[in-house]
Amino acid sequence: MLPNTATKGAGRRWPLYALVAVALVALALGVEALLREENFTPGKEILSPSVRDVIVSPENSLYPPPDTNRFQGPPETVFVYLSVDGLPSGEDMEARVQRAESGSLFRMFFGEEAGLEVLDEQEDQLSKAENGATGILKFALETNSGERVPPGNYTVEVYSPGEAGGGGEPAVRKSFVVEEA
Repeated sequence: MLPNTATKGAGRRWPLYALVAVALVALALGVEALLREENFTPGKEILSPSVRDVIVSPENSLYPPPDTNRFQGPPETVFVYLSVDGLPSGEDMEARVQRAESGSLFRMFFGEEAGLEVLDEQEDQLSKAENGATGILKFALETNSGERVPPGNYTVEVYSPGEAGGGGEPAVRKSFVVEEA
């Protein structure tokens, strides 16, 4: 017996409700990406009385340069300067960086991951006092691949000793934007 090739193969078509569901999911993801990008505001939130200021900059200097909330192109490295006064234990602090993707839905699904890591190879400028350590802590944010920091919205959180693993509040939170060149 020969197969019937005169029919259109109605069993192979996608049902209309499946196409509508896929379209609604794509629309919801697009709206969510737009809202996430619009709600992101660069700035800083200092939650610890031991932290006086936090600055991000593409400059590697001995003392903190002017703060950069918006990078006008992808830098090779982002340096984070933390000014502290009366810090009980500055050497045990932990930093984390997160990237909120900005850009197209295509990049969100198929784009590369930022792959940023925190490098604490910088020289800290700390002095010991009666009430704790005082001075400048400095660390760097770089990509794992050695490429420039990709465009996006970033948040750096620095935790006091014992707070990072326990889910506690960070000592300081700094948000900044890296724009496309």
